[in-house]
Amino acid sequence: MEGNEAKVMDWIEDFPFFPHGKLIRDKNGESMLVFWCVIYGRVDYRLQEA
Repeated sequence: MEGNEAKVMDWIEDFPFFPHGKLIRDKNGESMLVFWCVIYGRVDYRLQEA
């Protein structure tokens, strides 16, 4: 199980342009941005536009 978390973390990187932002990329190179929205006070996300 130890190596499994590392495999998951390989898909996730810090995205400091948004508060607590994380950029997640799939094996096809598409991405999703997850961040804390200070306006609404909740976690929000944006999917890559085609």
